[in-house]
Amino acid sequence: INLALLEAMTMVQPERPTYVLFLTDGLPTEGETIPASILANVGAAAPENLRLFAFGVGDDVDTFLLDSLTEAHGGRSAYVRPGEPLDEIVSGFYAGISTPVLANVTLDVGGATIEDVYPSPMPDLFAGGQLVVAGRYRAGGPATVTLAGEVNGQPQTFTYQNLALSTAPTASAEFVPRLWATRKIGYLLTQVRLHGEQPELIDAIVDLSVKYGIVTPYTSYLITEDDILTQDGRDAASQNTLREMEAQSTAPASGAKAVDEAAASGNLADADVAQAPSAEYGDQVRVVGSRAFVLQGDVWTETTYDPSTMTPTQVTFGSEAYFALIAEHPDLAEAFALGSRVIAVSDGQAYEVVE
Repeated sequence: INLALLEAMTMVQPERPTYVLFLTDGLPTEGETIPASILANVGAAAPENLRLFAFGVGDDVDTFLLDSLTEAHGGRSAYVRPGEPLDEIVSGFYAGISTPVLANVTLDVGGATIEDVYPSPMPDLFAGGQLVVAGRYRAGGPATVTLAGEVNGQPQTFTYQNLALSTAPTASAEFVPRLWATRKIGYLLTQVRLHGEQPELIDAIVDLSVKYGIVTPYTSYLITEDDILTQDGRDAASQNTLREMEAQSTAPASGAKAVDEAAASGNLADADVAQAPSAEYGDQVRVVGSRAFVLQGDVWTETTYDPSTMTPTQVTFGSEAYFALIAEHPDLAEAFALGSRVIAVSDGQAYEVVE
């Protein structure tokens, strides 16, 4: 593996964008076999314009090595599981990157404070592809968006002026918060897998998973926790998740479970649509716009509801007060459509529908 990668580096032309596709169906067993040394060797030999994409074929691959290589060199990893058509997957991928149109992409939004932008870093843009970016801003209003990069080594800039950043949530964009959360969770999971467990990252993963109802390999149990909606409950969940990830960090970086986790993190980070609850958890999680609800007992409860700090106002299902409340807070209509027992939050106030 080390020799093959270094051989590929000798073919790179520093004056033009270069894409290396690395396919492997095994672990380093000859020559240099220490992943950290392989990473260092490739890093020293690779020019800045190199993009490295890795395909792990089967389950006997080092996910840590592959993901670390692609993270360091602006590419991404893909995992081809036993029985999947390797030739179709690789040829389809190659077709997608065969015509680069913008390299070293950056995005600037003038007139607004933007944070937590994903994907991070920005990938190159290819013919026939699209760049879907999700981030957060603090105040709406007019903005100038500038997309910059390089075409054949020459700077290229695209500017879009007088774009309006909404000052309030809109129905047409209600999917965006969950898309952003999906990508951020995937990014954070990858950081934890490759660089070690950090409590603040674990806290963020747990908070986002609960708030947006996004199930990950490490947080699937959260939806069954009775006190997960309280801060104390989430703190305890973060500690449990941290211990689980610490245990995983000592586990082999190869094998079916390691590949499952690497693929899941990558799928979340690269998502172009918000993750919907899987069929496995469909009876316990519901998504209404950008809001998530979990079934606690027989009550669909919004994940932003904190029973330790909020006292819900009760309203009887189907009563005059029920419909008056919906008229006053239209955002509650879809939430209340979940059933006759619902707890939802609007403008910081919790409302409980009772029979």
